[in-house]
Amino acid sequence: MSERDEDASVVQMPFSRRYPSKTPDLKDLGLTELSKQVDPSGRGAKGHYCSRCRGIWYSYFLEAECPVCGNRHG
Repeated sequence: MSERDEDASVVQMPFSRRYPSKTPDLKDLGLTELSKQVDPSGRGAKGHYCSRCRGIWYSYFLEAECPVCGNRHG
């Protein structure tokens, strides 16, 4: 076993993925501003969960910030 194999460990990033709790009270937070400029219909946009707003926001891009509150931790 090499030295590299012994030192290799997985370090989880905090808040890398958050999943919504099982509540029916999720809000539709809408599209991000950039996504609205590309296609205001929102058709095909990916949903992202915001734990602060307890809702789902949508984007066509790899954005990480909730358009309502600015939360970047899911």
